[in-house]
Amino acid sequence: MAPYQPTHLPYGLLDPSKRVIRNPGIKDEAEFLKYGIETGGDHFFVRTTVRGGGNVPIHRHYGYGETFFPIHGEVGVVGENGTKTTTIRHGETYKVKPGEWHRFFNPSPTESIVFDAEVKPAHQGFEKTLYIYYGLVEDGLGTPGGAPKSFFHALMLMHMGEVGYPGLSGWLFGHLAGVVGFIARVTGEEDRLTRKYYGKPIKEATDEERKYDLTVM
Repeated sequence: MAPYQPTHLPYGLLDPSKRVIRNPGIKDEAEFLKYGIETGGDHFFVRTTVRGGGNVPIHRHYGYGETFFPIHGEVGVVGENGTKTTTIRHGETYKVKPGEWHRFFNPSPTESIVFDAEVKPAHQGFEKTLYIYYGLVEDGLGTPGGAPKSFFHALMLMHMGEVGYPGLSGWLFGHLAGVVGFIARVTGEEDRLTRKYYGKPIKEATDEERKYDLTVM
């Protein structure tokens, strides 16, 4: 596996309010307790609150896995490549391997749940994906279901975060995502959205900001 090579410093390193992102479409709020850049690339850690009935579609991640740690309420996880539904509670964990189809959801229609998720190894592209995804939705550029309205942006984020979706359409979108990701880089759209929602390039950081980059110590 390639070594962890971050390109940006998250704004949340200096401004704690920017560690929290929200997606009203999927009834989800995520707080970054640790960025990958704070762990030397070992992992990043997110505390997620999902309101009643909230859920995400089934998907998979290439090159990194997730472990769920419930804090409050019952957390529903569809795992084992979408074949098994499990409910986990505080004190229990659920690990999703890289490449495994999965999704999480709130089984309660009314009560919120809270859980921590460890993404290991850290993947800055996925961090950026979450920030841009949620940022677009909060800015009114998302669908009622919490996805970007722009098909171009949706494919760019699939490529950036190394996220896949099932079925023939998912396979086709996955191939298109690579092309769109390349176009987004050369046109500057990826850089524009990353700067707006996630952070600034490390090469532009001040001395004060660079001290938060544990990978260069």
